[in-house]
Amino acid sequence: MPSAVLTASPRPSPPGVPAGGPRATLWLLRLVALVHAGLVVGQPVLAGIYLSGRFDALATHSLNAGLVILACLWQVGAALVYVWPGRGRGWPVLVSALLFFAEGIQTGMGYAGKLAVHVPLGVTVVTTQVVFVVWLFRPGARRPRRTLQRQPKAGEQA
Repeated sequence: MPSAVLTASPRPSPPGVPAGGPRATLWLLRLVALVHAGLVVGQPVLAGIYLSGRFDALATHSLNAGLVILACLWQVGAALVYVWPGRGRGWPVLVSALLFFAEGIQTGMGYAGKLAVHVPLGVTVVTTQVVFVVWLFRPGARRPRRTLQRQPKAGEQA
């Protein structure tokens, strides 16, 4: 029996779904990721306000940390929708899940006063989220994920 060759190719679009990759699910992920990015970028701003002498900003920084984690949880959900029914690439789910994990550690380190971890991890979270949002608005985000499909060998019927 001849063996088949597996090649990477875009999954054919189901009937009634336009070809070309995710559309509505990408816009959902973009919206949620933008909100998340706004909250994430606000964290160092609030920390700076606190460090400049407005000590009430620490309570706002703490409240915003909870909102950041909640928004990241929504981002994980939006990334799952982007990947599964939207046929988008899979790595945004991994990035979003890792961000959720990092933000949990980040918040814990902040409450524990471990600034040697809190500050560099915060820089990493902000940078990762901003780069992720930039990617979401680039053309590559619209490309559908590639799946392995069985290609018949020469002389074999399809």
